[in-house]
Amino acid sequence: MKLSVFQESRIGGRSYNQDRLAIAHTPESVLLVVADGMGGHMRGEVAAQITVDLLCELFYQQASPTLNHPNRFLVNAISSVHQVILEYAADHRLPDVPSTTVVAAILQQDQLFWCHVGDSRLYLIDQKGMRLRSRDHSQVQRLIDQGLLTEEAAKTHPDRNKIYNCLGASSDPSIDIGERQPIGPGCSVLLCTDGLWSQVQDAELERVFAGRGVNQVLPALINVAERRACAGGDNLSAIAVTVLDDAVELGERDDALDTEKNPPRMGGRLILESNLETMHREILASQVGKGA
Repeated sequence: MKLSVFQESRIGGRSYNQDRLAIAHTPESVLLVVADGMGGHMRGEVAAQITVDLLCELFYQQASPTLNHPNRFLVNAISSVHQVILEYAADHRLPDVPSTTVVAAILQQDQLFWCHVGDSRLYLIDQKGMRLRSRDHSQVQRLIDQGLLTEEAAKTHPDRNKIYNCLGASSDPSIDIGERQPIGPGCSVLLCTDGLWSQVQDAELERVFAGRGVNQVLPALINVAERRACAGGDNLSAIAVTVLDDAVELGERDDALDTEKNPPRMGGRLILESNLETMHREILASQVGKGA
């Protein structure tokens, strides 16, 4: 599988970054993950880090080189992440359990499998435009679905940042399983946090992607979103791929991935322990920031 790849995470107008993202792959399968640690909960960045680390580790354990049941894998893996977050909070005697959203996608055998919890989004864009967009697990989306609120009014609604479904909550998460989609050359899959999508309209996103790959579009789009959000903007993160024709010669392109030739990006190892020091430095920084 040949892909054009883009990933970036920015702090925005916040004092620290609670977003996490990851890409993992075997020769025949690719996992994309984005998690947005919830700012109102202690150590949201830890919940997000656990999410991407554990999903990648489980992917490497089970994709050999493809997953037999991608949807089942995603549901079981995300359920496991939820339990690990609860165990982390208990082991560290935290007064509050850290929480996070998650959106994850599997690309294999010319198919897209995906699911999400919370309001981090997945978009699938092809040559005809936007084929699908995940539906947020948020209070304003419920009002939109009930016909009580318009998409435009939702952007300034006081409850626009409130979600009712996440990992780390007292109740088990409701994992929204997306419909499997065929994909081929020219299809782009975008996963992002609300720091990005809240500043960009669907029609605008569809327009800028027309005939372009993720590496051409997203750097500028993130710049625009960050500028629009101004000083009070949220963390903003995105990971995305455009499927390339197998006949395309990649050469030395640093924005492209050939899953059959490139080694797995994480080497099949558990990366949680290696990131603990970084996580705890960020936790300390966040607590110092609160006391300033």
